[in-house]
Amino acid sequence: MHNIVLARDPAAQQMFSVAKAKRQQQMFSVAKAKRQLQSAQSEQKSTTRFGDDRKSSNIVGKVLK
Repeated sequence: MHNIVLARDPAAQQMFSVAKAKRQQQMFSVAKAKRQLQSAQSEQKSTTRFGDDRKSSNIVGKVLK
């Protein structure tokens, strides 16, 4: 019964379309936040640790020369 009323009522269709667009935007925002979080986590894992950094070894090499 609701589907029939919704199909015939332009105001109801408009409200449905707006609600659908809002849900899609929320889902997009959540997905984007998850991607950013995963990217940040993988970046943290890929950072070098003390002694592994080439810049620090270059500095040590220059000091020893």
